[in-house]
Amino acid sequence: MNVNYEKLMKCFECVQQKITFKPEIALILGSGLGDYADTMEVVETLDYHDIEGFPVSTVPGHKGRFVFGYAGGVPIVAMPVSYTHLTLPTNREV
Repeated sequence: MNVNYEKLMKCFECVQQKITFKPEIALILGSGLGDYADTMEVVETLDYHDIEGFPVSTVPGHKGRFVFGYAGGVPIVAMPVSYTHLTLPTNREV
């Protein structure tokens, strides 16, 4: 099996064990949009460092967490500040 797929599935399973919320939409909030998550009706959050095998951003000021909740009544998960080649050791991890 593909090593990257195995890493992805390990992260996915970890999130499933820690979060009960079921989003219908996922948003990646790039630089300058991270504060949008503060406008959501937040139900749960999950820090990146609490997800086994998930890369953690080292950029100062990045909150480093997924935000689960509602925006306009729609269940979403938001990922404030997307990962770029500047925040990870290699592009393969993106």
